[in-house]
Amino acid sequence: MPSEYQTNLELLFGLPIFAGLPIEAMKLFTFLCSRESFKPGEVIFHQHEIDPHAYFILEGRVRVILEGDLEAVVCEFGPGDFIGGLSLFWEARRLFTLRAESRVVCLMLSREKFQKILEQFPSAGSVIFQNIAKRIYYWEQGFLSQYACKFPICLTGLGVTLM
Repeated sequence: MPSEYQTNLELLFGLPIFAGLPIEAMKLFTFLCSRESFKPGEVIFHQHEIDPHAYFILEGRVRVILEGDLEAVVCEFGPGDFIGGLSLFWEARRLFTLRAESRVVCLMLSREKFQKILEQFPSAGSVIFQNIAKRIYYWEQGFLSQYACKFPICLTGLGVTLM
């Protein structure tokens, strides 16, 4: 039976954000990740708070919530989903609340640990950033093909890939 470390390494290798990284950097990411559990209903992070972590969901379901006059469920994520990758690069306030809908187990990586890895493997940052940029591009491309004709008003907020 593989160790937790070996299992985590294999899981991280499967994440598109880490595609193309050297094995040494991947081993360090794996070593510095921690497994965390959340109970059903527990808030993982709150809208508007600065949360310096990225989360890779191993088990369970989480709900993304936009808080305001009325609480709106934006979407749900589950096993295999990676949330919060941009928070590894800069200190931004969360735009949504993330709440566990069932028992959730995830791998967490903090910005501080991530930055230490980048100091040892400087080229890893550009590879990861390129992977994130690709993900944004393909998301926007998919959004346009799915909604452009149906909801033209939605197009006024797009153009992320033009930055």
